[in-house]
Amino acid sequence: MTDTLQNPEDFLPLTPAVFNILLALADSEKHGFGIMLEVEANTNGQVLMGPGTLYGSIKRMLKADLIEESDERANPDKQTLHKS
Repeated sequence: MTDTLQNPEDFLPLTPAVFNILLALADSEKHGFGIMLEVEANTNGQVLMGPGTLYGSIKRMLKADLIEESDERANPDKQTLHKS
């Protein structure tokens, strides 16, 4: 068995975290903190995503090729992400 999820359908049904991250990345690339702020804004403060949930979800989504890191990072200390 491979370490990588090959089928995006493995994420269905989407968890609330994955759904909100994809929604936050729908219009532009963002770094992790930007995603947290976008999720909070999109949900009128109803969803506050902590770093453990955010970065755990991002790690799984990167592994499944649902999102990818941007090559054009303005700040090398910030991981910029976008939808695949």
